[in-house]
Amino acid sequence: MANAVVISLALMVTIISAEMLQLDDNYVNRVVGGHEAADGSVPHQVSLQLQGFGHLCGGSIIAERWVLTAAHCVNGQKPGQLNVLVGTNSLKEGGDLYETDKFFQHKYYDKPQFHNDVALVRLKSKLQFSAKVKAIVYWEKEVGANRTVTLTGWGRTSAGGPVPTKLQTLDLKTISNEECKQKSASGGSNVDIGHICTLTRSGEGACNGDSGGPLTLDGKLVGLVNFGVPCAFGYPDAYARVSYFHEWVRTTLAENSA
Repeated sequence: MANAVVISLALMVTIISAEMLQLDDNYVNRVVGGHEAADGSVPHQVSLQLQGFGHLCGGSIIAERWVLTAAHCVNGQKPGQLNVLVGTNSLKEGGDLYETDKFFQHKYYDKPQFHNDVALVRLKSKLQFSAKVKAIVYWEKEVGANRTVTLTGWGRTSAGGPVPTKLQTLDLKTISNEECKQKSASGGSNVDIGHICTLTRSGEGACNGDSGGPLTLDGKLVGLVNFGVPCAFGYPDAYARVSYFHEWVRTTLAENSA
């Protein structure tokens, strides 16, 4: 793919009144190359829902009123336009929808492009925790290369394809930032210390709609889907490295939890 385009992996929404997403009950190809997650197996996973449109991005519950996601998922949006769906693996049934109160983007988001792509979403009311709704602990130490990590999300199952009805899961391998730069379609200019990358094989990886969603290791949050070449064409996927943004998350929560 000589002219591969690197983009953020949100569903591209330029008009608020966009037609409803096409949902796929068969999800033959999955996220991309994954399989359906067991019911209740990812209790921290949320779907950021754009009113009048549906699923936009993923995110992770990290506290009773807080969801961690990608900054590009909330950039240009207003809290009244986005809700958070929790407690279900299905985009068609179950779960509870919560209204959002405020967004907090990293002040250096997209400076330079694709860097510091993290945001916190504060909910209007506290979540009701249960077996299917739980906060996830995030890693504070850097994760190295060749670790088996897990991606979950409702991203498209193929480039330009439909969004799966059921949450998908996929195990991937981390690669070093040096390898990520070497194999990146952009030549590596978009990858820095604040990223963690995965590349397992062509046909397995993130796609549009997975943005902001969790990458986990041993049940802890290590990354947020940031950017890549949609979808799973053999280039690395890059995630915001949660450990790198640990202090920003901690201070933002402390200053805005009242």
